Amino acid sequence: MNEKLEMEIPRSHAPPQISLAISWCLSGFVTFLCLVLALASTRFVQPFTALFQGLKVELPWPTRFLVATHYWLLPAFYLGLALVAILIQFSDRDLRAKRMAAIRIFLAVLVAAGLVLFVLYLPLLTLASKLSGAR
Repeated sequence: MNEKLEMEIPRSHAPPQISLAISWCLSGFVTFLCLVLALASTRFVQPFTALFQGLKVELPWPTRFLVATHYWLLPAFYLGLALVAILIQFSDRDLRAKRMAAIRIFLAVLVAAGLVLFVLYLPLLTLASKLSGAR
């Protein structure tokens, strides 16, 4: 009788092997993205630094901070997120929590990349607003 009841219960979740594979693939993708951004971040900021030196404008403090620390801060941030994405997979959490953590790290990477772009374009935006106000 007990075997019959177990067979009639519909499964609503994926088998553990598939969930585990999805969780590892998601964490692997997030880790790969973090590593790519860690390597590319210093190369991406350098043209902006040259542009700002050529314009000889006063930079807002977020841009000054980013330009002064981009050699170590951005790679350390992205490498830290990559490390957390992998370490989460070795924790004792359930698979759903591991996937949610990987998604949160992915969103943090996207927000951080957008914030870096905004901070780099901030002097150009302030310069454009000053030029439009001068007219």
